[in-house]
Amino acid sequence: MRRLLLSLVCCIPGMADKFLEKTEDELAELLYGRVKDRRYLIVVDDIWSTKVWDNVTRCFPDDNNGSRIILTGRLKDVATYANPDSPLHEMGVLSLDDSWKLLSIKVFGANDLCPSELEVIGKQIAEKCGGLPLAILVVAGHLSKLARRSESWIIVAKTVSSVVANDPDKCLGVLGMSYNYLPNHLKPCFLSIGAFPEDFEIKARTLIQVWVAEGFLKAERLKSLEKVAEECLEDLSSRNLIMIRKRRFNGEIRSCGIHDLLRDLSLREAQKEKFLHVTSIRYVSNFLAQRHERRGFSFLSDISLDDSSELSSQVVRLMFFWGKLLIHAPPHRQISLFTSFKLIRVLAIFSHLFSSFPVEITQLIHLRYLWIRSNGNLPASVSQLYNLQTLVFQQPELYYMYKTLILPREIWNMTQLRRLRLLSGNYLSKPKRTDEGATDTVLGLRNLEELSHLCFASCTAEVFSCLPNIRKLGILDAASDDASEYLKNLVLLGKLETLKCVCYGQKRLSLSNWCASLTSVKRLILSGCLLLSEDMANLATLPNLEVLKLRDNEFEGQAWTLSDEDEFNQLKFLLLAEPCLVNWEAGSFNFPTLQKLVLRKCIRLEEVPNDIGEICTLEVIELICCSTSAQNSATEIREEQESMGNSCLDVRAYANDESSSLFDFWRAVLD
Repeated sequence: MRRLLLSLVCCIPGMADKFLEKTEDELAELLYGRVKDRRYLIVVDDIWSTKVWDNVTRCFPDDNNGSRIILTGRLKDVATYANPDSPLHEMGVLSLDDSWKLLSIKVFGANDLCPSELEVIGKQIAEKCGGLPLAILVVAGHLSKLARRSESWIIVAKTVSSVVANDPDKCLGVLGMSYNYLPNHLKPCFLSIGAFPEDFEIKARTLIQVWVAEGFLKAERLKSLEKVAEECLEDLSSRNLIMIRKRRFNGEIRSCGIHDLLRDLSLREAQKEKFLHVTSIRYVSNFLAQRHERRGFSFLSDISLDDSSELSSQVVRLMFFWGKLLIHAPPHRQISLFTSFKLIRVLAIFSHLFSSFPVEITQLIHLRYLWIRSNGNLPASVSQLYNLQTLVFQQPELYYMYKTLILPREIWNMTQLRRLRLLSGNYLSKPKRTDEGATDTVLGLRNLEELSHLCFASCTAEVFSCLPNIRKLGILDAASDDASEYLKNLVLLGKLETLKCVCYGQKRLSLSNWCASLTSVKRLILSGCLLLSEDMANLATLPNLEVLKLRDNEFEGQAWTLSDEDEFNQLKFLLLAEPCLVNWEAGSFNFPTLQKLVLRKCIRLEEVPNDIGEICTLEVIELICCSTSAQNSATEIREEQESMGNSCLDVRAYANDESSSLFDFWRAVLD
């Protein structure tokens, strides 16, 4: 603090060196008196704590004369603390044009131009710096020492990351300050992000579930571990250590990523701490035998496994496999690699497709998170994984619509299971009953919060009554005559917040008799349904509905007419995708709190209701591959609002969309 005060004193004309011997309090008092009743501009770079900010501001009087203090920093909470009443100016990465301008100026100077034969490769180098000025400066310094020949610059373009990594004091050393300032509970969270491939878009829920399974975090009073993890993710974002790729309409992080340089920092620190090793090595048995003391491993490429019976580790807790597994060992010696790591908690085999579920994995009783792909069904022995919290089980896409996965009845014994994500339709039988008629597994899945995708035949009262804590449910099946009767039982799920119901085939699912019972639901996704006027009126009565996504549904008479009584009072997000819809009549009173409206492939829709623009909360209308008349009506809505002084409504229209009908269908399944 004393050095900071001295630097401030030295910035003021007329202050002499004799003040070098003064104490902090004397310097602060002197500074205050010198700028009192004067107008000043102070810029303080890289503030790390609110305490430092308080110490700085006490030295400067606020005389209401136009004086200003500008601060920069990496911590959003410090900036918000400094001025909670004004919006922050958040710095983003540089555009490609600005990146190239900075690189060119630093290499050739402000007055010289880059030779034309180097410009193309120079822009490629600038692009690979990812918009980070610090990286651009390091690379520019390196280029300045090289001959100005295409051959030299091409080599740099191929090794930008190495150039930056080889100059740790100028780049990784500076970025390392952000890591060093992290609270202890956030450091493993940041290091674990390095397990994902470079430039990978990381699903927030995947990252959160891995953190919870690893045991990094502690539950707080009145907060679940997942909620604590969400706050940690936001904290890393506010410290600019991760980049937010997508957010939900309510501000929640949907996916994130990490800049290449920060990923390099993560890997460097993880290696130093023996926390995580990330490699693209192909032959791993000897590799693991030499490095088994690491807590985690991430294999980025296809790998070849020799007989791994000699491997063993009491340290390994996480393993990610991003490529295929090639096992080379005699049949009688094919001992699974995974059983060598008895205390592993997180195992994710993202890309390899097993011909049948490897039962050796069921010996890993400490597993809390498992992601696996297989042609076969789940074995009954999966219930031996009694600590498992998250199970993601995928089968080939060809199976999704044509094969129903039969879940073993023993799955009811998995008392810790909280998320069961099965990407094909599946049948869950009712719990076993004892001779006395009581359900002996009634406590089995009482902790289950997420389940996908049930077939209609499993939506029974016996099954739902044993799933009292379900918050997110997916249903995937072909529509049948008795489907609505099964869905009546949804009323038993009193904590249900998200419901996806995706039907395929020619027959449409009717909402009659069951949609009005979804009183606790906040997010509703429907696909392949027949939407009658009375059913849509029932949806409007749902008291907690905030998100409504309607994909590939058929409206009665190809029209959706809302009456004065149809009020979606809590609805904030509405999506209409590929609907059989021509006429839509609605007013602002039908959607009083709507914030975002998305219309995708509404090729028959004649126009967007004009009164939609009068919704005071509406921020965005987005049209993707919609009819020209619908786009024109949306444009007219915006122009009308602008003429009345409302410049807050953003209308976006996109003529092209890479998605297809099949893509939209599977997005409804997988989203």
